[in-house]
Amino acid sequence: MFSNLKGKRLLFLGAVRPLCEAVQVAREMGIYTVVTDYLPNSPAKKYADKACMVSAIDVDAVVALCKEEKIDGLFTAFTDSLLPYARKICDKLGFPFYASEQQIALSLDKSLFKKTCMEYDVPVPIDYTDAIKQNGIENVDINFPVIVKPIDSSGGRGISICNNADEFKVAYNYALNISPGKNVLVEEYVIGDEVTATYTMKNGEVSLSCFKDKLISRDHEGITSQGDVLIVPSKYTERFCQDINKKVINMFKGMGATDGSVFVQGIVNDTSIKFFELGYRINGACDYRHISSENKINYLKMMIAHALTGEMQGYSLEQDDPHFKHYILTYNMWAHGGTVGELSDIEEIKNMPNVVTTEYLHSIGDEIIDNHTLAQRVFRAVIKDKSVDRIKETIKEIQKIVKVNDSNGANMLYKSFDTNRLDEYKNIEE
Repeated sequence: MFSNLKGKRLLFLGAVRPLCEAVQVAREMGIYTVVTDYLPNSPAKKYADKACMVSAIDVDAVVALCKEEKIDGLFTAFTDSLLPYARKICDKLGFPFYASEQQIALSLDKSLFKKTCMEYDVPVPIDYTDAIKQNGIENVDINFPVIVKPIDSSGGRGISICNNADEFKVAYNYALNISPGKNVLVEEYVIGDEVTATYTMKNGEVSLSCFKDKLISRDHEGITSQGDVLIVPSKYTERFCQDINKKVINMFKGMGATDGSVFVQGIVNDTSIKFFELGYRINGACDYRHISSENKINYLKMMIAHALTGEMQGYSLEQDDPHFKHYILTYNMWAHGGTVGELSDIEEIKNMPNVVTTEYLHSIGDEIIDNHTLAQRVFRAVIKDKSVDRIKETIKEIQKIVKVNDSNGANMLYKSFDTNRLDEYKNIEE
């Protein structure tokens, strides 16, 4: 399928852990892989054909590296902050890149994304940002609860939910310190279930690939980024497809989107679906795994091909269908701050019949910081089944097996996920 890529040389910008799989996939496709960033022990470096020590944000140095290594294309994913640098490097070298400067800006600036949604009648939460700029945080009239977050940050950094004025003042200053550009978004906190719609784009066509629910961890109050369970298909799939999907697709086409993968996150309740964030990249949940498992279309491989040819090769979007015939559930376990001292053996989990993949996301000796971000995720398993009851039993068994202790022998894990929260989902017919 990808025989035209054999022997091509692809540079991976950044070497974060999620890129390990992308590097391995590229090698399986017959591509020579080079990985670069400024850290000597970055995870993806050990999987590449060659690892380099050039900073991913040093545009001129990366350009020089590409010329020296006779690189044919550049690939990056999972990290918003590297997208502008990737675009500049590709422009200097004449390499294809799936996202334009304007599209990247929409993914980095939550306020700009919200304004674009409003242009296309895609519903968004009430925004207090302009009112705060005019009146200041002491005098602005706000209906609580609100969510406060840096406009230009990702990974859950700097986000707080506020129920009163005192909490709001603390959260605003916290987000201000996190924001690189010192810009903070304050908007209505919509109470409901978090959902994500992931799209694949090819030659100007935009296709909904999956629609999933996020069941937030209950270890902390007011933390929205840490989800114990991601489950597709969402129980709201039909409602989204009927009410919102066409508007989102029209928005992407209006943005000039042609290729790649993009996702939007929102909140659903009895009266509305409102969207608050755009990711113009492959997301950390690795949705391509689930989509490939269910519908045999893999946008990771398509985007690797695009980086080398300028075309999303390999699959037709006609294979896409968000109405999965199985539940595919990502079960995450989170750790409190400390140094990882002990990880239990998870070989037994790998042999469970409905477990697709399972992995620790930290190693012994890693320092985990209590900052309420995605970096505290320590374990992940993907479960595929038509039976909710079987999924629940598998999670209970995993909870018995997985142990994460700190260097003093104390348990680091968050409180266990309550599997009864899955009772809202109905078994898919065998």
